[in-house]
Amino acid sequence: MPTLVVVRHAKADTPPGLQDIARPLSARGRADAEEAGRWLASAVGAPELLLTSPSRRTEETTARLLGTWGADPVVVDEERLYEASLGDLLRIVRGLDTESAEATVVLVGHNPGVSALVEALTGEVQQLRTCQVAVVAVEGAWADADSTSCALRSTHTARAEGSASS
Repeated sequence: MPTLVVVRHAKADTPPGLQDIARPLSARGRADAEEAGRWLASAVGAPELLLTSPSRRTEETTARLLGTWGADPVVVDEERLYEASLGDLLRIVRGLDTESAEATVVLVGHNPGVSALVEALTGEVQQLRTCQVAVVAVEGAWADADSTSCALRSTHTARAEGSASS
């Protein structure tokens, strides 16, 4: 059974004068993303594929996740993930073509889209916080992924020790 791991990017800074797509992670965001990678290593196992939005904060989240996860998946900058609608996200998930029927695919993106995706796939209302992970079991083929074929297996909000929540 395939697994979809949906990750909302870690906490970002908002330096004046930077475009939204160029916002870097904050110190807390960097630490939280590393904590998320450690949790994923113990809870999920190695992914085959990781799709990330091309924004700086998602790419930095991805790098920190993988650094502590110890995983080496194929990483794809997926342009459609930046400012993606629910429809865009569903098309991406349903269009996945993985080598293994048991593949784990990670999607690192933004709200409100990632929260809406988890809800559409599982039927469970989720409002993903920064650096929150939702692990979704997909019964059957990626092309058929919907609320009748997917189940929310677990969620985790990564917070490094000493990190404030929000």
